Amino acid sequence: MLNNVMIGRYYPIKSCIHRMNPLSKIICTVIFIITTFISHNLVFNLSLLALTILIVMMTHIPLKIYIRTLLSLKILMIFIIVINLILKVDIIITIITIIRLTSIVLYSTVLTLTTPPTEITYGLELFFTPLRIIGIPVNKMALSISLAIRFIPNIIDQGNKILKSQASRGVDYYNSNLGGKILAIQSMLIPMFILSFRRADELADSMAVRLYNINRKRTNYRINKWGLFDTYMVLIHLTLLIAIITKEVIL
Repeated sequence: MLNNVMIGRYYPIKSCIHRMNPLSKIICTVIFIITTFISHNLVFNLSLLALTILIVMMTHIPLKIYIRTLLSLKILMIFIIVINLILKVDIIITIITIIRLTSIVLYSTVLTLTTPPTEITYGLELFFTPLRIIGIPVNKMALSISLAIRFIPNIIDQGNKILKSQASRGVDYYNSNLGGKILAIQSMLIPMFILSFRRADELADSMAVRLYNINRKRTNYRINKWGLFDTYMVLIHLTLLIAIITKEVIL
């Protein structure tokens, strides 16, 4: 059940997307999400989905990983379709909503699959740098977000272990009815959160032992250079954003 969620997992492989500067990938992701939400045209949303699929192909990561990610959204997609049918929402709006959800999840998955957690922290800290002017602790914010992303796979792994232990005790999630599934999920949540908090305490202790100081300026192990491909990708996303804003204003 939980193995389909791939957000937060890094897939090491050589590709042009992997070699991009983490800051440029974060900028492209933010621009893409904004563009997706302000676009109310079916053709534009299909174009954004096509761009996402193209970037997915450029990562050279097996497509089955992305398919597994989309399969984890099937219940949510079915729920959205049913609610829209009950409320008699226009079918075009329903299709656009599903396309938006698919595009954003795939694009976010590309970011986490092609960027190590430490590089995400580096990119977020640079991205939030202008907020230092108003006194916001950018380094703490970036570290918190990166740790939250890193904990997603840990929580999923803990959930899978609990499901397997329940199955060994006779609680079979996969072959039980709806009531049995709800009971299995309820019995999984509490130990999963307890184990997650324990894991967080262990991480905090290990950081304290290594004298980690969030207020000190930190250097980066890798030299992240901004290349021509980074500029090219950011310009493509900015062009799409400007085109969609212009189209929406004219309409």
